[in-house]
Amino acid sequence: MTAYDRIQAAAYRSVLRLNQIQSLTTTFSSSEQDISSRIVPENGEYIVTFSVGTPPTQVHAFMDTGSEVIWVKCSQRSPVFNPAKSSSYGHHPCDSLACEALGVRRRDPCDSLACEALGVRRRTCAEFLDPCYYRVRYGDGSTTEGTLSHDKFAFEDPERNLVDVGHLDFGCSDYSSWHFVGNEAGALGLSRQPLSLISQLGIKKFSYCMVLPNNEGSGSRMYFGSEAVISGGQTPFLEGEDRYYYVTLIGIRIGDQNVPLPDGIFNMTSDGEGGFMIDSGTTYTFLRSEAYDALIKALSEAIDFPQRRGPSEWFELCFEGSFEDLESAAPDVTFIFDGAEVILMKQTTYIEAKKGLWCLAMLRSNEKLSIFGNVQQQNYFVGFDLEEQVVSFAPVDDCATF
Repeated sequence: MTAYDRIQAAAYRSVLRLNQIQSLTTTFSSSEQDISSRIVPENGEYIVTFSVGTPPTQVHAFMDTGSEVIWVKCSQRSPVFNPAKSSSYGHHPCDSLACEALGVRRRDPCDSLACEALGVRRRTCAEFLDPCYYRVRYGDGSTTEGTLSHDKFAFEDPERNLVDVGHLDFGCSDYSSWHFVGNEAGALGLSRQPLSLISQLGIKKFSYCMVLPNNEGSGSRMYFGSEAVISGGQTPFLEGEDRYYYVTLIGIRIGDQNVPLPDGIFNMTSDGEGGFMIDSGTTYTFLRSEAYDALIKALSEAIDFPQRRGPSEWFELCFEGSFEDLESAAPDVTFIFDGAEVILMKQTTYIEAKKGLWCLAMLRSNEKLSIFGNVQQQNYFVGFDLEEQVVSFAPVDDCATF
């Protein structure tokens, strides 16, 4: 580059950083305006709705407390959002603050262990003017990749009016794997990491109420801000973990009997392994093997129905009979948190894997990590208070009434 080229490039870089810093300092504040979205079940996920761009394009995406990046399908066969048609769209170069927030510095190799551990990759970052290219890999093997971008976003308020929340950083996806079908045209990352909706808007409280998926066409709402429902039992966030929503699970009870679990089985280790996470993006609860074995042993002894394994390797304990028999004879399963208890309905404990075969709707984790999935959160108001650092659980008769 000539001296003139370097001056021009530096000026361009300065303008980009000015725009980025301006967007960070003028973003929407949830204390000034509350926002909301309808949530509906689909394919084991829960779908929310928001708008992107100028003019606004409506997007349906799955809500995910276990991930950071907001992303939208942009340039596959039928793009949901076409950035070329939005007058407010822009992309981030590799040297932008947003790109740095992904956790990979401009000159770090994208095959580094740190890059892999974050689940986010950036490809061509040899020059700071290159577009910031990201890659997200989820725990089920699904992936999305594209350009880290920014544009205007809008959500509904609790009265269903559209509210412009300003520019947000998001992934404009030019590839997403086959897993994302139907209305899953993107993701709304709700973790506590820098690029999540929660962090970008400075949201202090949010809550959701997930309807049972057999309620065809029904849905509920999630709320961000002062309308969020923080009630019922409250369990504190795990200290020292500020990315996701880890909590302390003390034990599991079947009827009035505690499942015999190894001491500290759900604790996080000193090197950050294990723990118990609340995750709206995981369908079924995962329990690490030692706890899972103890649970299915206790259930098999407590329920006097014919038993066998399920039609797939995932479902290891199933009962033959009608749901009515199971509902009347099977004891309740309760998750005991530090400060809160979640008593599962039979509909959120068992699923009908095939006609007359009811399988435990929880899976074995072959990792040290355990996850409280969305099936077990159904028909509860689940609230997240980031100021008080707690997750709350309040049972309801039917989330569809909210």
